[in-house]
Amino acid sequence: MDFEELIELARDSYVGQFAHFADVQAKAHPGGVAEVKLEVSVEAGLYRSLYCADYMTGPAEDGAPQIVELSPDEEVAFDPIVVTLNELEMTVEALDWHEMNLSLTGAPETLQGLEAWFETWFDPEDRNVDLDSRFSGHIHSLLVDTDHLHVDFGTAPVQALIDLLLLIEMNGCTAVRVF
Repeated sequence: MDFEELIELARDSYVGQFAHFADVQAKAHPGGVAEVKLEVSVEAGLYRSLYCADYMTGPAEDGAPQIVELSPDEEVAFDPIVVTLNELEMTVEALDWHEMNLSLTGAPETLQGLEAWFETWFDPEDRNVDLDSRFSGHIHSLLVDTDHLHVDFGTAPVQALIDLLLLIEMNGCTAVRVF
């Protein structure tokens, strides 16, 4: 199985579990909504303090809505692989779509293009909504910590990860550990 097939498998596994989770939550909390974008405190450390909750219960339940997060039962298991993307060498140890960690070697202080990537794949203003799709097709969060990125890819397509890896490579990073 090649890298792109692994990414597809990781994403499809997660989104399948997410769909089931959303169905269960909708039955338990009929007034609730999947994929709710929120502004959180700066202390949370999230990029632009933005976060997309997996599910928010309806306001009629016990006075205030509650956030419910999916904890996937399944993860794609594989032996670590090494993949090369132009000048970037990637060691891929795990592909947890909802909590992917990337450790960057040779990263500049600021990744050029990250803001545009976030605008596209988090889409804070919901400008790119596919009305025919059940879910948003967006990432749920991004945390930037020096030479580490922590991403919840949510219901975003595989292209979101590919675009991020290309952006990392274009910024001159020489290696990435995905775990």
